[in-house]
Amino acid sequence: MSRRVVAVAIDIKKIPYVNDTEVIFTPGKQKIWYTANTVSIEIPKVIQFGDVMINKFINKFLKKSKKQDILKLRYFTMQVAKLLTKSDYNEIIFENDELKNRISSKLTKDYVIRDAKGALSTEG
Repeated sequence: MSRRVVAVAIDIKKIPYVNDTEVIFTPGKQKIWYTANTVSIEIPKVIQFGDVMINKFINKFLKKSKKQDILKLRYFTMQVAKLLTKSDYNEIIFENDELKNRISSKLTKDYVIRDAKGALSTEG
């Protein structure tokens, strides 16, 4: 069985260069120089509008200035999990632990899971 690697990132600049990466899943249109196979997952306008409304509410009533795109992250992780269950990749590189936890909990198959720092772990 050949080794097939996929990377998952919200911000594509935070994924390190990995020679074996075949596909990178990102929200929106982001490209990276070392692979032509960047799969952009388009976030629907209604999800983006919902995030704008939630961020305005948080800023106005909770006095937190940090922008949080809760709906965008949820939609992105659901779509990536759906795409990964339909494919035959055997190794996944995640940008951060939040993405790793959200997506790996929805996967049914065992994968070799790495974070952006390159530490290996086997989970599924």
